[in-house]
Amino acid sequence: MHSKLYWSNFVALTLFTASAAFSQKAPQLGYAFPPAICAGAATNVQLGGFDFTPDMQWFVHRDGVRVAASGILSDYQLTPPPYWHGPRAGVAALPIAREVAARIEVDSNLPAGLIRWQVANANGASQTAMLYVSRGHEITENRSRDLPQRLPALPVAVSGRLSRLTEVDRYEMVADADGLISVDLMARRLGANFQGMLRVRDSGGKVLAELADTQGTDGGLTFPTTSGETYVIELHDADFRGDRSFVYRLALNRGPRVLCTLPSAGQRGTTREVEFIGLGVVSGKPLMESIRQTVTFPSDSQLAAHTLSLTTPFGVVDVSMPLSDVEEQVRVAPQLIAAPRAITNVLPPATDRECFSWSVEKDEFWSIDLQSRAIGGPLDVALTVLNPDGKPIAELDDLPGSTDVGLEFHADASGVYSLVARSMATRSGAVDDIYRLQLRRSVPDFALSLPQQQINVPLGGKAEVTVQATRYGGFAGDIRLIANGLPPGISAPVDWKIAAGQNECKAAFTVAPDADVDARVIQVCGLATMNGAEISQTASALAPANCFSFQSAERRIEQVLLAVTMPPPFDILLIDRTRQREVNRGSTCLAEMDIVRKDGFTGEIKLEMAAEQARYLCGSRGLDVNVPADVTRVIYPSWMSECLGTEFTIRMATHGVAAVPDPKGNLRYLTKSADAPITMIMEGGLLKLTARVDDSTIKIGDFFDVPIVISRSAHLQEAAIITLEVPKEAAGLLQAEPLTVAPGKDDGVLRIRSVEDERLTGSWSLKLRASAMKDAKWPVISDTEISVFFKRR
Repeated sequence: MHSKLYWSNFVALTLFTASAAFSQKAPQLGYAFPPAICAGAATNVQLGGFDFTPDMQWFVHRDGVRVAASGILSDYQLTPPPYWHGPRAGVAALPIAREVAARIEVDSNLPAGLIRWQVANANGASQTAMLYVSRGHEITENRSRDLPQRLPALPVAVSGRLSRLTEVDRYEMVADADGLISVDLMARRLGANFQGMLRVRDSGGKVLAELADTQGTDGGLTFPTTSGETYVIELHDADFRGDRSFVYRLALNRGPRVLCTLPSAGQRGTTREVEFIGLGVVSGKPLMESIRQTVTFPSDSQLAAHTLSLTTPFGVVDVSMPLSDVEEQVRVAPQLIAAPRAITNVLPPATDRECFSWSVEKDEFWSIDLQSRAIGGPLDVALTVLNPDGKPIAELDDLPGSTDVGLEFHADASGVYSLVARSMATRSGAVDDIYRLQLRRSVPDFALSLPQQQINVPLGGKAEVTVQATRYGGFAGDIRLIANGLPPGISAPVDWKIAAGQNECKAAFTVAPDADVDARVIQVCGLATMNGAEISQTASALAPANCFSFQSAERRIEQVLLAVTMPPPFDILLIDRTRQREVNRGSTCLAEMDIVRKDGFTGEIKLEMAAEQARYLCGSRGLDVNVPADVTRVIYPSWMSECLGTEFTIRMATHGVAAVPDPKGNLRYLTKSADAPITMIMEGGLLKLTARVDDSTIKIGDFFDVPIVISRSAHLQEAAIITLEVPKEAAGLLQAEPLTVAPGKDDGVLRIRSVEDERLTGSWSLKLRASAMKDAKWPVISDTEISVFFKRR
């Protein structure tokens, strides 16, 4: 069922956060497909998102990346069948995306890694979403039906998505040598809200390796290969869910897989032996092992990490190690240590904690970092600091958005202080149960943070902004604040500062009534004087975790998106908002709505289905309605799928969108939620289609007949039109003229012609649809499927 698109210049994007009912609807982000783009190239992508309008602005928070969107919004991307039935039919619905074609260009010198992007319109700014920049060979999923897709020579990465329930994506490869192949899954890091089940089978169907990502941390696996043998990689969601937003990237490389290193960081300008822990690094078997190699670390203070090539008996593996400025030690027994320094240890299986002591002078400030997840370990760590009397003076479990720990403390007495590093969860006792402990004296400094990365400011109004300061090394002076990049018409306080001894300040951005209704990337900077020198720091905010537990430092973003908003000059009020409407499955629910126009607004309003729905809709959809100027009451139709159960009430959330000129005369599209969802109780269907194929084996190029039977309710006497919906892979290969079944008649024959093309070979599931228009306006629909097998002549 498709409704007409009324705007040809819509723009869209990607994951959704709930907005309050009866509120202005800011756009939301979620995914790109393919989610991986190549450095030094231009990539065509589909960007999927929620509640977008035609006046969207696009932002990429990385120099060297540019996005150009076509501006043409797709229809609603409804998840196709099969659908949940039974208890799961009552689960919350995933938001319904619309997609827009875009072209993304990436400079050739950009390193591989994740980047953030964002959108805004006159309703507000979205959260950020993720893309992956690759420097390798990337391909896109292009499978026919459920058959495996053959992969080219390794190394290669394939971008795909699990777009429907029960979907299992399969990729086939032929090994060109004996050895190991490692597979890395990237999904949660891309914002895809599924937990991957990854499995490798040999040509006989035997499972060689598998990964169950039940903790939502992505991950990978390594399996042995024999030259000339065929292997199949399978991926599905742990619950066999599927959705357009379930995008992923599978990277396949020859050789073992390194999980972590000892030490986990390299001291700049030093040469030392490093122990690499991973699968198959010594024996070439999928076993946890370790190998040592001497590494020289660069002295460049601008480099945050060093990528080296580890040579193993079964292939060369690139490994990235962070760089530090302190001495790095490994496998240090609990004892009195000299600090500053860093220690990388494997936590022994027999204990869940280790204790270290060091000498501290009165009034010193010390910074302590305890990491495991950030360095490739699985531990959920916690930290306790004890003074010379053995009393706890600082304790921390998790940093925001992380299971790792970092804290600073001030010593009020000289003596030997102790710290306890411990694991908070049950462990497997594996050799990668590592942690890194770093102790440093703090120097006077500060960091600034904002509670959120988006700031929405109403036209002619104000928005309060809170800036928080974290002070280090005893620094307690004034911090002067500046907002860089503010557009004309928006002002920050003249004397904006965090006063000496204070840790935050609140101030308001003010927008003039005639300012541009625009979005801009700004930065909030702090200036302070220390030891006669001026120090500058840029405020950062925590970007959304985006389904993956990124480390706190990885989530911090210094680019703040400030959007000027306009209030929608209308309300959408559902008549009989508490009523539960009885609706036949497969038919259309009609709900009356009042349009309350405000501030003299008389323009056209478009009513649409909202992206976020409370219940699983089984392919149901709201139909777009254009409300002419000055009209104040309309009927909104919602088509309800025949696959809906009768055990739950169904709700359809809607909103209105109107084009309103801003002070400069530019049309801005303002969105407002209806005050209540339309609530429905499902009754039996008005129309039912059944079909059969007498001989389900068809020669390619032949015609074949499909006898059909329809059943109508006494309340539906209109003609029914039977059509064939051709699968995407068979577009142009199967054709059928629509069959009309007149009132009073209940059967007929649909003739299907197959084109002589080898691509049809094999089994196909074909969908037939019966459509009738009740009262000549409102669709009533029933679907059925037939299975056929095409063979060569």
